[in-house]
Amino acid sequence: MRRTFPVVALLATALIASACDQTETSSAKITSSSPAGTSTVPSSDAAKQRDNALVRVVHAVPSGTTLDLFAGDLLLFDGLGFKTVTPYRAVDGKRYAFALRPAGMTQAKPLSSNTEDLKDGDFYTAIAMPGDGHGPHLRVVNDHLDSPASGNARLRVVHAGTDAGNIDVRSGDASATLFDNLEYQSVSDYRDVAPMNGQMQIVSAGRSAPVATTTAHLEAGRFYTLVIVGNAAAPNKVEAFLIEDALTP
Repeated sequence: MRRTFPVVALLATALIASACDQTETSSAKITSSSPAGTSTVPSSDAAKQRDNALVRVVHAVPSGTTLDLFAGDLLLFDGLGFKTVTPYRAVDGKRYAFALRPAGMTQAKPLSSNTEDLKDGDFYTAIAMPGDGHGPHLRVVNDHLDSPASGNARLRVVHAGTDAGNIDVRSGDASATLFDNLEYQSVSDYRDVAPMNGQMQIVSAGRSAPVATTTAHLEAGRFYTLVIVGNAAAPNKVEAFLIEDALTP
């Protein structure tokens, strides 16, 4: 007779381990760090109990225009300048018509808008990035803060680097390509990557030298968003910075 118990036992163990990981993730507070500062917000479970979702904003449009973000008639964030990364803010979990307006102009026609369903207990990032014309383009993405595989960090990329074209993201010694052929205005999914401490290179398609580099200290178990922006004031016209999200017991 075939013995299936060991296989069943292994499967049960794997399912229990996965459930434990999800419980640990959903019950932990989230501490976020970026060049704009550090903040901590309640866990996914705590937000869900309050019927809340959590939203933050990244301003990746290289202009002198400061922006306000509205969720319906609610002024959610105001006075957003270039490279601002706000803390998460709790809002009711429901469908919103998000709109970007020039700062202080509450009745102005939106520069860009986007309608999204926000789910209780979920985390979201609204990204103001350069549009195809002169105005901004608003993207709202779900921050899936699920635990990476053991020993790994989790990384995604926001490509708002005007005129950079398609890009590759490489480790500092160029020994590993972390992401390849990312299109302008794209936001990648999270990907498990090995921890690293050093330079990260952003390379435009068809070029060997990087168009930008940034110092990256990626720790296992943490989540990172690499934001690539165009900036006429930067030496290479393109620069990048990291946002880190960490589970806080």
